[in-house]
Amino acid sequence: MTEKIYLKNPYLMELKAKIIDNQFKDNKFHIKLDRTIFYPHMLEGQAKDNGFIDGIKVLDVYEKNNDIIHILNDMPTKENVDLSIEWSTRFQNMQQHTGQHILSASFDKLFNSKTISFHMGKDLNYIDMSIQNLNQRMIDKVETFANQIVFSNFKINSYIIDKKESLKLPLRNIPNQKENIRIVEISKLDFSPCNGTHHSKTAEVGIIKILNWYKTNSYYRIEFLCGMKALKDYRYKNYLSKELSEILEVNSDNIIKTIERFNSQMKRDKK
Repeated sequence: MTEKIYLKNPYLMELKAKIIDNQFKDNKFHIKLDRTIFYPHMLEGQAKDNGFIDGIKVLDVYEKNNDIIHILNDMPTKENVDLSIEWSTRFQNMQQHTGQHILSASFDKLFNSKTISFHMGKDLNYIDMSIQNLNQRMIDKVETFANQIVFSNFKINSYIIDKKESLKLPLRNIPNQKENIRIVEISKLDFSPCNGTHHSKTAEVGIIKILNWYKTNSYYRIEFLCGMKALKDYRYKNYLSKELSEILEVNSDNIIKTIERFNSQMKRDKK
């Protein structure tokens, strides 16, 4: 079994490891190490890490039977290799995943709403919530509460417990496994079974911004961004607002009214 160093120290960017197995499949090398700092690709949840093994780019990382497999185009020439991950990707992934825990906890505490699923995308994240009714006032309340947790800079801990010990905790989700259950705790505010990488303090998330929300099937989908990705989204929308102001020759406060006036005029002209 690969030792998952990324769970013990998510801030570690470099590591020495030993190749214990490799297979050649689909013109690629699938390499298993005795330990790794590379977080694997998941169909749902947190995205994989990017980086290099002995200077060779890691194309993908996946988990198989508790082992972490690294896919490379070339095979390292040494048995003992140097691992390095791209910190900007790891940091932003931690911002999104820790931010999701905080956002889900906020929905749970304010409206007793449970998170059904979580997806982390390249440009957007979303959580599906089991809530019957949702409106903008509730969204604003959750967003404010979540960011208050972020700004309070609460400590985040992770630890391993068994099923019996897990029953003593107010977990948001009940784990399937009976042992080696990893809990991510946000300063007694939130307890969640999770095998992702997380910050040590909530302030590192930066900010949590809900971008959109809508009902789909029997649940509500909440789209959001955190940290650096939220900053980039705000920057783009600020540029867009400035460009519209210049085109319409009005200040940003009057953009909507001006567009509505133009739209009404176009309808009258068409009629």
